[in-house]
Amino acid sequence: TSIGRSYYALFNVVRGALSAEGVIFRQASDDHHALVSYLTQAKHRAIGHVGHALKDLRVERNRADYDMTNAIGVGTSEFLYEKAKAAIAQFDSIPPVELKEIVRRIQAIP
Repeated sequence: TSIGRSYYALFNVVRGALSAEGVIFRQASDDHHALVSYLTQAKHRAIGHVGHALKDLRVERNRADYDMTNAIGVGTSEFLYEKAKAAIAQFDSIPPVELKEIVRRIQAIP
């Protein structure tokens, strides 16, 4: 679905960037939950917003992909596309020095 594309665009951008900075992911299905958890626990306002957007998009992706009684309208698809686009822009605007601090915080999460 288009909602799935929006979700995975955000997921792959953020996971790829964090992986490149040294955050380890297991390449398993629980990476989706782990990424949201990392972002919302990193104690950084922008990255927290990205984490909440990712969480919201995942809920909507699951609804769109698995609830066959749920009809998704164009407006909803466009709204979620814009949400993913804004979250990617917010993530991309984080200065490299702040991203390194975010990675340090993520790596310290038990």
